Amino acid sequence: MTQLNTDIVVVGAGASGIGAALSAVENGVQVILLEKGTKFGGAGMFGAQGLFAAGSHLQQAAHIDYSPTAAYQEMMAYTHYRSNTRLTKAIIDKSADTIDWLAKNGLKTELVNNTQEVHQDHPRVYHQYLDKFAGFQRLMERFISFGGQLFTQTSIISLDYQDGTIKQVLIDHNGIQQPINCTKVIFADGGFVGNTKMVDHYLKINSENLYSMGERKATGDGIQLLNQLNADTSGLGTFENHAASVISKADPKWHNNTIFSLTNLPFLWINRRGQRFVNEDIVYDFALWGNSTYTNGGYYYFVLDQATISYLKTNQLNWTDSFERTFKTLSHDPMTHTVGPFSEIESDLKEAIDQGAAVKSETPEQLASALKIDSKTLKNTFEQYNQMINNGHDLEFNKDDSFLRFKVADGPFYAIKAQSTTLGTIGGVAVDDHLHVLDKDGLIMTNLYATGNNASGMYDTSYPTLEGISCAFAWNSGRIAGEDAAKH
Repeated sequence: MTQLNTDIVVVGAGASGIGAALSAVENGVQVILLEKGTKFGGAGMFGAQGLFAAGSHLQQAAHIDYSPTAAYQEMMAYTHYRSNTRLTKAIIDKSADTIDWLAKNGLKTELVNNTQEVHQDHPRVYHQYLDKFAGFQRLMERFISFGGQLFTQTSIISLDYQDGTIKQVLIDHNGIQQPINCTKVIFADGGFVGNTKMVDHYLKINSENLYSMGERKATGDGIQLLNQLNADTSGLGTFENHAASVISKADPKWHNNTIFSLTNLPFLWINRRGQRFVNEDIVYDFALWGNSTYTNGGYYYFVLDQATISYLKTNQLNWTDSFERTFKTLSHDPMTHTVGPFSEIESDLKEAIDQGAAVKSETPEQLASALKIDSKTLKNTFEQYNQMINNGHDLEFNKDDSFLRFKVADGPFYAIKAQSTTLGTIGGVAVDDHLHVLDKDGLIMTNLYATGNNASGMYDTSYPTLEGISCAFAWNSGRIAGEDAAKH
């Protein structure tokens, strides 16, 4: 059995792992970077399109006055000071330098408009990757040029850690177990969204109502090892709620463009009891949309009647698909702020019904029966909503008047189920502002670090509305940990 020797082992080669590994080798130490899959990059490459920064040279050149201090104050207001103040400040203070650091190492970004409609009046913070896949490749080549070693198809099995000293790390590399002698370990393997058992344990909704867009390889390996060593895991259970999705019960790869667009519009939404529960134009803020869905049991239905279907079939609607700006920003195309017409809407809805994602009923009573909710409650919801449209004002949840357009009055009625969607887990083990792992007494566990989705403290119970902040947390937490591990 071959024994390996290095200074630092980094577990996980996503954004935070690459950030940690490259930062460490830049500071003159030896690093072995472990990646469970066949390809490096993780959610930071395959999922994200960019990252947040405050005070970057790109913002300064665009005369955007948004300082790290302003960003810190905004974050702390969002979390109501229930997050780690020192960690939050460290991440934000590092963010502008990380834009330059990425560019220097081969991954350039451009400052673009914020990618969600409700954030257009906020100072621009979203730095979109340029030539993303080639840029990540250049980062890895830089890491290797400094003597770093990348092991793919490699997972960590155990960690012999006693009295603050790492005796040995045992890995599985292509089915062969190998020990590694090292002095420090940085856990950057992406949280636990790929671990069904852990998700079920920490989720506050039925897991059947959760759709995960997260990294399947993120199975909580690092978190579980650290938990065995008495790390503080009280922050586990925070999910990166992001919008809502219509999912097939039979085919997880099913996608219908019409249904996707309809989901992204502020029609009438009802919860599992048949009541309205929110101003539906929250659809334009993905984090708040996701939180509202999660809080209401992990799903809701949006309801259309036949008159609405007939209108959408032949008319263009001057509403904005909530994801249009995201996609237009990526492709550098102009916005249309319109949807439709949906010429095949009836067959598209039938397809959704066949996939178990929607139901059709002739009357409100039949719809209530199909959804297993109280018919009086549903009828009352329809009547109140229709009256609001007549009055032109939403006195219940204050939806913008421009969206009070389509009554729910003429059968048949369609109810399409939208489910809670997560991009991953964002609560992990407790860390300090240098990303040292903390034990259950709040003391530093020497030589152990956790970064990215393995670390807690940046958030309270929710993914914030600052665009690109979770990806920025990955890069910046990785860099901070890598630099600290190399220098101490």
